[in-house]
Amino acid sequence: MLVLWPTPGGEVDPAVAYAHDSRPEPAGRPWVMINMIGSVDGGATDPAGRSGGLGGPADKQVFVAIRAVPDVIVAGAATVASEDYGPPRLSPALRAARRERGQAELPRLAVVTASLRIDPDRRLFREADPGSRPLILTTAGADAGRRRALEAVADVIAVGDGRVDWRRALGALRSAVGARVVLCEGGPSTNAQLVVEDLVDELCLTLAPALVGGAAPRIVRGAAAGHLVPLGLERVLTADGYLFLRYVRPTD
Repeated sequence: MLVLWPTPGGEVDPAVAYAHDSRPEPAGRPWVMINMIGSVDGGATDPAGRSGGLGGPADKQVFVAIRAVPDVIVAGAATVASEDYGPPRLSPALRAARRERGQAELPRLAVVTASLRIDPDRRLFREADPGSRPLILTTAGADAGRRRALEAVADVIAVGDGRVDWRRALGALRSAVGARVVLCEGGPSTNAQLVVEDLVDELCLTLAPALVGGAAPRIVRGAAAGHLVPLGLERVLTADGYLFLRYVRPTD
């Protein structure tokens, strides 16, 4: 994989590059990353409504490299369902690298759902290691019956009343599992909530060499409309026609 910015022309292993990036922990909460893919015309999904349809081998390589970084991976329930999430999987080499950094071998998966409308028989629950059950971030007012069903397969944490309170959620991930870095994989409405709360420290954006057209969503869609968050470009990688952009929140 080639580096285009900041020093063009060199080759890099994305697993090494993303693992060695600086991520100073903000006061009182973990560092928050967002990782998304988009077409060159701004679509966040393919015509079938899945982000995976925009990817290719190089994108999958970077996707895994980024997933090897965080302590917790967060995704909205709609994304978990549409992309058929399973438990996080990493190669033995990436697991060993995490051990050397003092992390658990695999990141925990956390699903965000205010309503708890997610089937407890989904494979992310069925295939999870008993010692690393998924986390559910929900509200205190969620349906009690659904909560009992999900508590059999996941660790359920209430972090809000009518909606998930993201600052409380991040604090809970910090205290419950010691999370210092949290990766959000969407979807667009979940990303929007983080933007509104000004909680995005890093955006990893894959630009796919494709046009989608139609009514495909953007990578941030919903409550964040009109909320400007300046970011600084830190790195650009390329392979197979894809661009892999890493942005971070300016320190000043």
